[in-house]
Amino acid sequence: MARVCTQVDVWIEEQISKPVEEWENQQQKKCKDYPWYDPRGWVCWFVWVLVKVVRWVLVTVGRWVARTVCKIVAAVVDIVVGVLGGLWDVVAGIFTLDWRRILDGLIKIGATIVQGAINLVRIFVLCDTVDFIRGEFDERALRGHVRGLLDTRYEGQARADIADAIRLDLGAFGLRLDATAYRAFLDSETESLTEPGVPNLVALHESGAINLKELCGFEYPQGFWNRKRYKTLKKGVVVGGGGGGELDNPIDEDELDTYLSSRGTAGPKFIVLAMRDGVLETKIAAAEDKGMQLGLLLNFNTDTREVSEARHIVQRGFDQPGPSASLVQFLVSRLGRTDRTDASAQTPPSLPAAEAAARHELCHPLVAGVFKYTDGLRGLAASLEASSCQDRRDASGATFIDNFPDVVWKYVPIHELGHCFGLCHVDGLDRIMVSSRQNTLWTWSLLWNWCLRGEPYFTLDEAKSTWDYIIANFDGECLGVKPVVIE
Repeated sequence: MARVCTQVDVWIEEQISKPVEEWENQQQKKCKDYPWYDPRGWVCWFVWVLVKVVRWVLVTVGRWVARTVCKIVAAVVDIVVGVLGGLWDVVAGIFTLDWRRILDGLIKIGATIVQGAINLVRIFVLCDTVDFIRGEFDERALRGHVRGLLDTRYEGQARADIADAIRLDLGAFGLRLDATAYRAFLDSETESLTEPGVPNLVALHESGAINLKELCGFEYPQGFWNRKRYKTLKKGVVVGGGGGGELDNPIDEDELDTYLSSRGTAGPKFIVLAMRDGVLETKIAAAEDKGMQLGLLLNFNTDTREVSEARHIVQRGFDQPGPSASLVQFLVSRLGRTDRTDASAQTPPSLPAAEAAARHELCHPLVAGVFKYTDGLRGLAASLEASSCQDRRDASGATFIDNFPDVVWKYVPIHELGHCFGLCHVDGLDRIMVSSRQNTLWTWSLLWNWCLRGEPYFTLDEAKSTWDYIIANFDGECLGVKPVVIE
């Protein structure tokens, strides 16, 4: 629901504030045409100032009211939906004797109530109002920072095109980017390349390269708290259910045993998705919402990609050599990203063309939900260009896994995308870019920031760093420069 409130705010700026601001600019130009002693000019300037003041007051107050009402409604709706969803899991777990689902339901109920209570308290003690005011100053500062970056790199019509595209002066500020979130999946019918006639999943399971029972959600070798919400789905007729309107037709453990013991000759045909539909949607919503704090208006579409190689099913973590190189290979071979060093992939073969294609893909961010890593990693990113903490890679993109509860782990995709824009790890559980592997979770400002923000956040400095990376590395077309038409 937080994303809905953000979208409402953007709509107000785009559909209400921007047209009035455009009229103000036109009126200002007319007023300048009058000599200073002309009474018509005095009236013109009076009307211009009056409209500007009224517009600023009404739009600002209107946005605050809309935001406050929306957040109250969102908090209540989230509590109701979360509690009902948790109760569904508890009841279903009792009837199916699934204690893990019972515990998940109880955790979901507790986490939903706590987060909802925090959100409501923040609103009623005016912490959210203070956050709104802070956000207005931060946005103004970020606009000024970007304006300076553009002035040093672009001029003339190119600069005007970019300023208009990102709403630098009028409307909802931000770089509009179409992004893609993939989910990896396994197919029980895909044939093994090493054992003709045998399903690939059976061959990999028997060789020990993967544990299919784990990937189907029946075993938890990494521990209960590191289990994932994988989704099995029988091919053919699909029925509704799942406690959230999600389509379900899962296999059970006996059916999986039959599939494995018969080496694929018996049992249902099925696929396994790296996470449930609702899980991916939750992570995407968090990414779109928090991306606004960086001046990014992300619009995600979703897709799936089959993975059949063991190295793509269980991806390298930092306990293995070359995790970043392995990630780039996955991005290129399975998700279609361009390898900047592969001239042969271009027509005609050209290294500059490969470099240009890889750079152009920066304006189409990509994340992929995968099954697991070899260690306890939650996500991994490849930044095309170097920053103070990121190495230069041959392709851009990120992968992530699912973890429960969502209130903690839904920010992993936007965290990894932050790395794709050159951002670094920081201290503090209240920060999106925190890393429990490299940084401390506690900071003295944590409690105040949690009251002020309510959720993990990006800072103004991180937003500025993001735009430093964007202006330095994105091509003009990505930023909004219109192609020159030669007649």
